Amino acid sequence: MSFSQQAVQAIHAAIEATRHSLITAEQVHPHVVLCGVKNAQKLLGFSRKLEEAGIKYRAFYEPDIDNEITAIATEPISGEQRSLFDKAQCLKLGEKNGS
Repeated sequence: MSFSQQAVQAIHAAIEATRHSLITAEQVHPHVVLCGVKNAQKLLGFSRKLEEAGIKYRAFYEPDIDNEITAIATEPISGEQRSLFDKAQCLKLGEKNGS
């Protein structure tokens, strides 16, 4: 997926997170960081790590590609929770895939 396609999928996931009250108007505006993985399998693996760490998230499944998981958005995180993302690679304009 191109960078712009990945960004759109991330926005869909953020909308899902907001719809399910993971991000509310009462919270301080969260930072937004876009990270990429190589494929849906790695994304599912990362979502399991989030579950194990007790971090709430919402996934977005793209209807145009057979409802494949394409992005996740987490609740705002801080402190020790951030270490889960230490190995994540931030997306950069022009990239087609994360690592």
